[in-house]
Amino acid sequence: MEGFKQVALQEAYKMIKSPAVVATKGENSYDLTPYGWIMPMDYEPVTKVIFSSDPTHQAVANIKRTKEFAVVIPTDAGAKWIEECGSVSDAKADKFKQFGISGEKVENVDVLIPTDKIKGFIEFKLIRTECEGSIELVMGEAVAAWEK
Repeated sequence: MEGFKQVALQEAYKMIKSPAVVATKGENSYDLTPYGWIMPMDYEPVTKVIFSSDPTHQAVANIKRTKEFAVVIPTDAGAKWIEECGSVSDAKADKFKQFGISGEKVENVDVLIPTDKIKGFIEFKLIRTECEGSIELVMGEAVAAWEK
């Protein structure tokens, strides 16, 4: 991707900062969902992450269906687009269109990311999800990582 350089998968965990935005593919559009708690779970031989979510959120449904996602690290953690994306959880919502966000497809998973609003992103394949009480834990393994 233009303007981004590849990061070694065992080093990608160092990029993760909160809040981060999870990019997924919905049934009819692409989705962006901010999360305040995403953390590295492992980094050898590659970065793995875990985050918690309400199991009814659209991002979880998208990840379970497609088995992939990306974690996007915004340049400005307090940016308006992050708050706007967090205000909608609807399978029919097109947040890119609704909030005027331009997106670009990444190479290894089928998601769009807002390349002009971020300092990096990590592409993930789903390892598994696990329900614990009222939350769902989502675990993924990095397949590619990029930063500016």
